[in-house]
Amino acid sequence: MPSIRVFLSVALLCSAGSFVFSAEPSPNLLKNPGFEDPLAPAWEKRTPDDADRKLDREQSAGRSGAAVVLENRKPAYTRLRQGQDRSITIEPGSLIEFSAWVKSEQSGEGSTLLQIYCMDEEDGILAQPTSRPVTGRFDWTLQRVRTTVPERTAYVMAYLQTRDGVGRVYFDDATLAVKRQPLPRSPAPKIGLMTDLPDGHPCLGELGLLFEEGLTMIPPAGAAPLSDCAGVLVFYEGEVPQAAWKAVGDFAGDGGRVFMDIRNLARVLGAEAVAVDVGAVEKQPLEKQMAAGLRVVASSEVIAGFDVGQILPRASWPRGQLFVLPVGFSHPGLEVHAVAPGGEPGLVRLRSGKGSITACDVLSLREPYCRNVDSYYKYTPVTGALGRAVRFGQYYPRKFTYTEFVGEMKRLAEEFPTIRFHEEGPASEDYRLYSLNLGRAGKPLYFLYAAAHGSEWEPGYGLLTFARRLAEGRLDDVVDLEQVEIKIVPYLNPWGYDHMRRQNAQGVDLNRQGDFQWEEFKGTDSNQDGQWLAGDYDFKGIAPFSEPEARTYKKIAALPNLYCVLDYHGNTSATNNKIGVLPATAHPDNEFLAFELQHIANQRLRGRHLLRQNDEETASVYLLDRVYAGGNLPYLMNTSAHGRFGLLIELTAGYGSSYGTVLQTDVACELCRALFLAYPPPDGKQSSH
Repeated sequence: MPSIRVFLSVALLCSAGSFVFSAEPSPNLLKNPGFEDPLAPAWEKRTPDDADRKLDREQSAGRSGAAVVLENRKPAYTRLRQGQDRSITIEPGSLIEFSAWVKSEQSGEGSTLLQIYCMDEEDGILAQPTSRPVTGRFDWTLQRVRTTVPERTAYVMAYLQTRDGVGRVYFDDATLAVKRQPLPRSPAPKIGLMTDLPDGHPCLGELGLLFEEGLTMIPPAGAAPLSDCAGVLVFYEGEVPQAAWKAVGDFAGDGGRVFMDIRNLARVLGAEAVAVDVGAVEKQPLEKQMAAGLRVVASSEVIAGFDVGQILPRASWPRGQLFVLPVGFSHPGLEVHAVAPGGEPGLVRLRSGKGSITACDVLSLREPYCRNVDSYYKYTPVTGALGRAVRFGQYYPRKFTYTEFVGEMKRLAEEFPTIRFHEEGPASEDYRLYSLNLGRAGKPLYFLYAAAHGSEWEPGYGLLTFARRLAEGRLDDVVDLEQVEIKIVPYLNPWGYDHMRRQNAQGVDLNRQGDFQWEEFKGTDSNQDGQWLAGDYDFKGIAPFSEPEARTYKKIAALPNLYCVLDYHGNTSATNNKIGVLPATAHPDNEFLAFELQHIANQRLRGRHLLRQNDEETASVYLLDRVYAGGNLPYLMNTSAHGRFGLLIELTAGYGSSYGTVLQTDVACELCRALFLAYPPPDGKQSSH
C-alpha cells in the first residue's frame, strides 16, 4: 500500500487545477511594515502604555534594522494594530494572508499571535481569525493567519498581540497581502418581484437576502422585463393587477417558474383564501409546535426533504392559522402538495403551459428565526419553486434515542448492500460505538464523525442522511466508491447524545482527550467550585485517551490508509457556527484546500436556506462563513489529521427537537460533498463543482 505521504502529494496535484494562486508577488497592504519609521500614524497602540505594558520600536532589535516591541511587565493583553482608520480595503471573496516574524523572551504562559479583523460599514465584526498562538520563549519565527474576506466587508485591520506572559515580544517584517483574488462567482439569477408591499416590509428584506442582486422590481404591466427572468415572485397585500396576472401567466406558459402568496392565487382564480387553524403553537411543547402546519400529500422539489405524510411546520403567530384555498377548491391543472388539517389545499402548484405557478401562505408568517418552529421553513417552498430546492436534506419528525438511531443505521445497511454496519468499540457506561462503511477497504480512507459533544447532535443525522444519499447513487458524479473507503461514525459520544450533555458519562470533554498539547491545556472551572474536574465544561480527563470513546477513536486514527477527516460540531450561536476550524497538525496545504471546500459548498448553497440565529439581528443565508486555523488544543482531530487533511465544522445545532433537520442535514450533506471535491483521492479525477 502506498504511504500516506504519497497519498498527500498526489492529492495536492489533483487539487491544484481548481485552487490557483497568482504567480506574481502580491503587494504589501501595510504601511511601515518593517518598523523603520515611527509607529504613528500607520500603527496604533490598541492598548495604551501603562504600568502593566509598553509598546515601542527599537532601532536595531529586528531581523534587520528596527522592530516593534510589545512588553508586558505583568500578565496582560497587549495589542498593536493597523487599519483602524479604514485605510485597508480589500474586495470581499479575496483570500488574504497576514504574516510577521516574531521573537519572544516571555515567560512560559505567554503567547503571541496575529489577528485579522474584517469589519462592516457599521464597524461590526464579520470575521476575526487568529494565527495559532506560539507560547514561551522562541527565536525568530514566521507566524501567519489567512482568511477569506466575507461579503459586506468595508475595511480590514491587522493586529500584533501578546497575552498572559511577562517579558518582551519582538515583531518585524509584517505583511498583509491578497494571496488569491475572489474566485469567479456567477451572477445571481434575475428574479422578478411584482408587489405592492411597502418599503420596510420584512419580506422585502428577506427576499433581498435570498436572491441577492438578482431580485428585480417589476412594474405590474412589465411583461417585457420578465423575458430574461429565472423566476417571478408575486406578493400583493391588495388585488393583483390584471396586467400583472397576464404577464405572469404568459411567463409561466412559456416555461417560467412563478411563486405567489396563496391569497393572490386564490383571487386571480376567482376564489378567496380562508384562514384555518393548523394547530395551536403559542406556549406549546416543541413536538406540538412541529405538528402545527401542512401535511405533505405529494412529493415535490418545492418541499424536498419532507416525505409524504409528514407535517411541514408552518403557522401564523400567535393563533396557529394559515391562509389556504377553500376546501374542495379545484381548477384545471391545479396540483395539491400539502393540506391543512381539514383537507384544505395549503400548498399548491398550477400547471400553466410549459411552466408552473406555486403558492402557499408566506405573508402571514413571522421571520425565519431558529426558535420559531412555525416559520423556520418560511421560504423553503419559495426557493424550491424557483429552482433552488433542498438537494439532500431529510426531515426527521423526532429525535431518536441512541438505540433507535443505531437501529436506523442497521436498517440502512440492510436496505443498501453498499453500506456495511460495523461495531467500532466501547463507549462510556454500557454504550458502544458503531459505524457505516462504504467503498473499497484499503483505499484512501475518509473518516467522518459527529457529536464528540453529545448535545451537538444534529450533524449525526446529516451523516446518516449522507450515507443514504451515497448508497442511492445521488453522489456518483462526485464520489467513486471504487476509489475510496468511507467510515462514518454519527455519534462519538452516545451517552452525551441520550442525556443532551456535552461531556460523556464520566464528565469528560472528549474533544480535549487528544494527545496533542494535552499536558499544556488548561480549561475552565465552569461550575465555579474552585476546581477543574469532571463535569466542568472542557475537562480533559486524567490522561490522553483515558476515556473508552477516545480509545476507540485512537484505533480508527491509527489506520494506515486514513487520508482525510471531517469532524462535525454545532451550537445555536451564529458567531460560533457556520465556521470551519483547521487542525494545527495537518499537512501545510490543508488550509488552501479547506478554502476550496468553502467555495464549492457556498456556490451550491447560495439562495437556499434563510435563518436568523440567536445572536443575529437579521436573518442571513446559511453558508460556511469562515475557515480559520484552530489553536494548540488537544482536539481529537489534531491526532487523527496529523500530517493529513481535514477540518472541523460547526453547524447550527443543539436544538431541543428535530424541527431544523431539513436545513441541518442538507447543509451537512453539501459540505460532505464538497469535501470529496476539495480533497479528491490520490489518482482520482476532480469532478466539476
